[in-house]
Amino acid sequence: MKNVIALLILISGSTSLAFNTVFVGDSHSYGKFGEEVDKYLRSVSTNVTSVASCGSSPSTWMAEGGKYKTTNCGYWRKDIKGQEKRVKSQAIDSFPNDVKLLHPDLTVIALGTNILASPTNIKSELKSIQAMVDTVKKSNSECIWIGPPSLGKDPFKKNLSQGIAEIKSVVEKGGCAYVDSAKLTQYPSGNADGIHYGPKDSSAWGQSVVKEIKELPQVARARTKDEAPMTEKMNKGASASDSSGAR
Repeated sequence: MKNVIALLILISGSTSLAFNTVFVGDSHSYGKFGEEVDKYLRSVSTNVTSVASCGSSPSTWMAEGGKYKTTNCGYWRKDIKGQEKRVKSQAIDSFPNDVKLLHPDLTVIALGTNILASPTNIKSELKSIQAMVDTVKKSNSECIWIGPPSLGKDPFKKNLSQGIAEIKSVVEKGGCAYVDSAKLTQYPSGNADGIHYGPKDSSAWGQSVVKEIKELPQVARARTKDEAPMTEKMNKGASASDSSGAR
């Protein structure tokens, strides 16, 4: 019986971490921003899988009929063991398949910049945003959506406010928390493309987002998802031992 109690205490301590976490993003997540978010997630979750694909939008990750595009500007995947793959060209992963296989307790999505090319494009992506949220919720995962940052180039800069409003509306109605990166950033002058951040600014943005995530209830809720079933299972085992006369 003492051994069972000790094991229960050990399990209770281990479940202060979320068991599985999935983090997906675009080229921003390929850089220092993504590294900061990934580092934090690995501090609060036992198993983290992070995936970033340059140029991707929600529709890229939710391609119908398995017609997933190939990025030619950067792909990064870091698995639960911390092993990384960084290549220039790679077929994009299926978000539904990853969610199905990895069973996340917490899902973090950092997408939105690439939908800002036009108001029409923003509208066309809403169906895919909804599909991503629905996929997360069907898996009984907590959900955090990180929106696009401040930008310095039109039409992305001009369409940023509309994009934020549209994304936020869909994800919050679906039960996800929305982190507004635009309020946490100011696009640095002198950056060439008006979209991407240099390493220092990208890292600072990631740290600011992490501070916001720490204040959200989603992480705490994700930590408890496996605790009750595991404890209940062990209690049943202890009862069986007691009834058999084992001491």
